Amino acid sequence: MKLAAWMARRRPPLSLSLFWFRFRRSMARRLSQEAHIIAFLLGMVLSGTAFGGIVAGELRPADKLELANQLEAFLLATLHGQLASGSSVFASRLISDAAWLALVWLAGSSAVGIPIVAAAVFARAFETGFAVAFTSLQFGWKGFAVASIGIFVHQAVFLFAFLIAGVNAIRFSYQIVAQSVPLYQWTLQFLRYTGRSVMCLGGVMLAAAVQAFVVPPMVSRLLGG
Repeated sequence: MKLAAWMARRRPPLSLSLFWFRFRRSMARRLSQEAHIIAFLLGMVLSGTAFGGIVAGELRPADKLELANQLEAFLLATLHGQLASGSSVFASRLISDAAWLALVWLAGSSAVGIPIVAAAVFARAFETGFAVAFTSLQFGWKGFAVASIGIFVHQAVFLFAFLIAGVNAIRFSYQIVAQSVPLYQWTLQFLRYTGRSVMCLGGVMLAAAVQAFVVPPMVSRLLGG
């Protein structure tokens, strides 16, 4: 007993390096377990982005003209500082993006969530590919630069959080289908699933802040130059 007590007193505290090692090992294990889901959703992102770019190049002339006029009016408003306030843009962007996140959370709570999550990821990637391709086609290299800053930066931050939420939703939906969790544990598992989804809201808030407070001055400076 004395030896055990002495060993307990001599046991070193959990160091930061040991914590970091365990965290990396846990993340590596989790990534290896979910690699197939990540690859599937990344495929949805790539195919959606490519398809959006193709559709942008195949629009009818009348549709191209209408969208080009709207885009030019938006760029002029950005250049002259006539957009809504940053707080208004942040609120509207956050509500819109959070609705997508809520859709994925709701889909993951059901047995048919996997195709819905895949469709949602594809749709957002399609939106990104279409917007970037159309802006680039209409305004050349400057349009590509504006699209890279004004569209892609926000979408990249959002899609990162969206993919994490999508992986979480697909995993939980699969557990429902496979019934791999005992019935008495479902409440705890659902709360954990919801907690992980809420954590993804931090990435959505960061994306909205970038779109509201970082992108407009950068685009204005680029257009002014």
